[in-house]
Amino acid sequence: MPHRAARSFLLIPALAAFSIAAGPPQSRPASVPLKDAVIAEDLPQIIGIDHLGLGAEARALIPWIRSHPKPFILRPHDLLLQDAASGTLALSATMARTLSRLDQWRRLEAPKDNPITHAQLRGGALSPASIARIRAIFEAMIERGVRIGPKWLTPETGGEATLDTELRLVEARDPRWSTIQDLVKAAGDARAIAGLCERRAAQVAVIDTHGLLKVAVARFRLGSPGSAEEVRRALLTVAQNAAPTYSLGPEEQLTLVTSTDWQGRYVGGWHTHAPHHANGGWIAGDVPSFEDMQNAIQYGQYLTLAFQPDGFDLYDAEALGDAKRVDLSLLKVIRYRSAEWREHFRSLHPSTKGGS
Repeated sequence: MPHRAARSFLLIPALAAFSIAAGPPQSRPASVPLKDAVIAEDLPQIIGIDHLGLGAEARALIPWIRSHPKPFILRPHDLLLQDAASGTLALSATMARTLSRLDQWRRLEAPKDNPITHAQLRGGALSPASIARIRAIFEAMIERGVRIGPKWLTPETGGEATLDTELRLVEARDPRWSTIQDLVKAAGDARAIAGLCERRAAQVAVIDTHGLLKVAVARFRLGSPGSAEEVRRALLTVAQNAAPTYSLGPEEQLTLVTSTDWQGRYVGGWHTHAPHHANGGWIAGDVPSFEDMQNAIQYGQYLTLAFQPDGFDLYDAEALGDAKRVDLSLLKVIRYRSAEWREHFRSLHPSTKGGS
């Protein structure tokens, strides 16, 4: 299954393989020198997409920075940026919080002398808080699932992971799935599907990569025989193709980073392999795909969290980043199993709510 990882925006490549301890935000000094990358790379990104409506403020911030001496001290509680000569610039509360979180992210540095070990990752992943977090992730995925005829489709999700005493999986939902959800609401009405495709052409084009819906809608508008059913079949195919993929682009990653107070050591990106609906129950998510392993080679780590009817399998792919080759035998697996988990997720199956 393909898993696209457009992770070039904030991810420092060396972070993926090695990490050092970075204390929780509350343990750091209130005033810290702002990392150069926040100024050089992140502020232009904020301007480019007007992130959180901060584009104008970020644009005004850059000339002030250029005309004042380094280093720059971020004083988030005072809503100030201070230069080396003690000159200050007032910041909005949103900008101060955003810069603080970007700076936290940039401080998750990764020298080779202190990597996260598999034993440490295992200990964190199997902590009670982490198990509860993983369970909630799968619950939310099932809640966001859709039914098209007899098919129940559960989307994948993912984000960024850090580790302290717990494995902290911070989620960034794939925005493409909300388009699928809206289309499925109209699944029984080819005219409504066609109208939605035409009104939201740009969003639909992102999921309709082979133009199946576009062609079917065009034939429907021409009144071609059987075209209404063709529209419905195209929607099913597009949804089936979208469900087992996960994409984290620059804008989604920026939102993820600036919405989170970061702590622990940086592990890497993560994504799920969702529960599959078959024979009136759940069957397991798949092992890491070829593309997943390629992502691990590129970034040094790419965790795959695969659903099991009675627990989960977490695949540690760091060894692939070291070996620089795709090799399923190099993956290390952290397994969790629970009878209570099985019963809980059985109760969430669509068949318990009148489905099949």
